[in-house]
Amino acid sequence: MPRRPTGSLPALQHHKSSGRARVTINGRDHWLGKWGSPEARLAYDRIIAEYLATRRVRDPETPPAEPTVVTIEPGVPGAEVTAGAEGAADIEEQVSSEPTVAEVVLRYLEYCDTYYRTPTGERTSTYGNALQAARALRPFDDTLAAKFGPRKLGMIRDSEAARGRPRVGCNALIKHIRRVFQWAEAQELVPRNTYNSLKTVEPLRLGRTVAPELPEVKPVEDAVVEATLPYLPDIVADMVRVQRLTGARPGEVCKLRPADIDRTNTVWAWKPPHHKTSWREKDRVISIGPRAQQVLMKYLLRDAAAYCFSPIEAERRRSQLRRLARKSPLTPSQRKRKPKRNGRRRPRDCYDAASYRHAITRAVVELNSERLRQDPTAAKVEDWSPNQLRHAAATEIRRKFGLEAAQVVLGHSSADITQVYAERNQKLAAEVIKQIG
Repeated sequence: MPRRPTGSLPALQHHKSSGRARVTINGRDHWLGKWGSPEARLAYDRIIAEYLATRRVRDPETPPAEPTVVTIEPGVPGAEVTAGAEGAADIEEQVSSEPTVAEVVLRYLEYCDTYYRTPTGERTSTYGNALQAARALRPFDDTLAAKFGPRKLGMIRDSEAARGRPRVGCNALIKHIRRVFQWAEAQELVPRNTYNSLKTVEPLRLGRTVAPELPEVKPVEDAVVEATLPYLPDIVADMVRVQRLTGARPGEVCKLRPADIDRTNTVWAWKPPHHKTSWREKDRVISIGPRAQQVLMKYLLRDAAAYCFSPIEAERRRSQLRRLARKSPLTPSQRKRKPKRNGRRRPRDCYDAASYRHAITRAVVELNSERLRQDPTAAKVEDWSPNQLRHAAATEIRRKFGLEAAQVVLGHSSADITQVYAERNQKLAAEVIKQIG
């Protein structure tokens, strides 16, 4: 029998003669139940999670002994204890009423689906975090929620790290799972102090785990941005310019409307109605200077409630350019052709952070193709994201006006957060050392 490739996981196997599922780990067969049953799949997921976390699988735990239910004959002092059927039924009903992990997760997702929404009805990122926690908890779906403790949480953390999830992602996942049980404890679905016990699971530390590290987000150079702009759609290119000049978040640029801009003063005040910290009842004001005003001027001559940057307009312009570049004339059948009702997905009213990011990635690919066509030895331009524009704006503001100015412009409540976005002024540090050292 050929050996399993290095790095691959033990496969779930079908033992045809017995109709059972099994998995072989370290030369030992583990029988999981009837092939194709949900119980077998859960058992397999649980064993794989334990194997990834510890590189071994423990023997199955000894099932707890059946509870002894007793009644005492009334009126008979010192009567012997005998089993009672009615009492046994009550105990069995009490035990079966304890929720499993799957039931707790299902209730939590229902709660998140209604609570974590913006005023416009869109789900927030917290719902996505809850889905990640639900997927990670699947191996323990049939486990009683009261029995889910730090060891099982640590097993999930280590197994995710062994699967290749980055260290920061593993730590974030652990926080999401803790939040599930924090909510469950508030609803009295799990015993008290369950959440505190899960907090004893430490996060993965830098250099002390097999989990890979994500590359540090650096500010994108203005030269790279300028080289990319010609390959972007005109509307997306203006989005890039506005974000670079204002330091706004990508989602804020995507949802910009004329109604959100106060143009009474020389410097316009942009007040997004919904932003990252609006649920904390904090105001967000973004200043728009003369250069950004010049970019936005042509997008303000529309309905005040319409989005400034519309994918529908971008697609219409792209179609017009393709039509002008067409060399052969349209045939009569092509002229009569109408859009299908159930055709491909139609453009939306506004961009989101993902579509904005994908447009930049496509432009960088076209830029690199053109550079290689002109010079096969040319170095490729690194792909960049809209968040790097915010980093670039923060770094420039901090270098010229200080950390407090960068904190105000970026809308951070703490300077510690601004430190993440604004690169330290190493030139200033070098100049100081040059003079004193």
